[in-house]
Amino acid sequence: MNKKELTERIVGLLRDNDVRKNVAAQKTTLHISDDRGNSSDFIIRRSERGLQYTNKDVSAILEACLLIVEDAIKHGEDISIHGFGTLGVHQRAARTTVHPASGEPVQVSARYVPKFNFGNTLRLAAKVYEMSLTEERDNE
Repeated sequence: MNKKELTERIVGLLRDNDVRKNVAAQKTTLHISDDRGNSSDFIIRRSERGLQYTNKDVSAILEACLLIVEDAIKHGEDISIHGFGTLGVHQRAARTTVHPASGEPVQVSARYVPKFNFGNTLRLAAKVYEMSLTEERDNE
């Protein structure tokens, strides 16, 4: 799934659950005067109303989240989302490996790589997927 498909799925989920963003309407002041010179001001306050999220809204939110994750990784911070998992930076030690073409030993220096530890909710989702595959094989 790419970013566009993810955005469309999020928008669909928000619409299905009728999640709306609040938009505050400005108050309006009406100046009313009669023939005798009396005037009154009436203030009309509109209540907040909810609008549905658009693909552009969700895309901007998703882009902001990805930028925050990238910035946290650049600063060596871990990002932990309960049930989903933890994304952080892990240092890989220096090692010796074999060059695939020549077969000569090559030194690989130590480096930092992103690391993801999945949470319980993702583990259970993978288990549900595994069970559905097993059921499909049994039905064939």
